[in-house]
Amino acid sequence: MTDDSQVQAALDAQARLGDAMRRLDLDAVEKLFAPDLVVHAPINAVVNRSDVLARLRGGKIGYEESERQVEFAEVRGDSVVIMGLEVVRPRGDAPHAGKTVHRRFTDIWKDTDAGWTLAIRQATIISIE
Repeated sequence: MTDDSQVQAALDAQARLGDAMRRLDLDAVEKLFAPDLVVHAPINAVVNRSDVLARLRGGKIGYEESERQVEFAEVRGDSVVIMGLEVVRPRGDAPHAGKTVHRRFTDIWKDTDAGWTLAIRQATIISIE
């Protein structure tokens, strides 16, 4: 991992997104999502920004708690790539609610006029307890 200021800014944005997701602060989430966001979601489907926001609004995405171990964070062109392991505990009507879900993730953040926004995300479940 580098200590580049762009990397730190993307990591800070990622932390703000995680906090907003836990609090279900949809205004904050929307500001951190790129308009053309695409996600290979842990439901094993490729979805866009509006799909993710609809699932949040409908209670299909929600977490009691989460933790993240960043294993790689580096500038690549005009983006910052962040990879690692995350552990989440879904709640409500989310898949696997009440269980502990371990998954691998890759997030690609871009610096835009609106600040750092999540442009591409991949998350794959590796175990459920």
